[in-house]
Amino acid sequence: MAVWMSFLKRPSGYFCPGLSDYVRPTLEFEECDKCGGMVEFWSDEVEGVCMDCGAKHRKKEETPSCLEYCEYAGVCKGIIMSRRRASR
Repeated sequence: MAVWMSFLKRPSGYFCPGLSDYVRPTLEFEECDKCGGMVEFWSDEVEGVCMDCGAKHRKKEETPSCLEYCEYAGVCKGIIMSRRRASR
């Protein structure tokens, strides 16, 4: 019997909490090591660019992606790609 998880809503126990960062990315900021400006990162990205000096940075604390270890990662990757194609 296959168990289908809801990837977009939060019904009962069948919800993928790791997918929300990819489907609905949030904005984060870190301080630039070079100029002290603000580096903008989206939750679905690991690199950002300083808004003041243009220097490229990697996130200081990278959150491990569930796509690296979850048994349902193939399903999630398909959902992420279809959402990205639809938003273009």
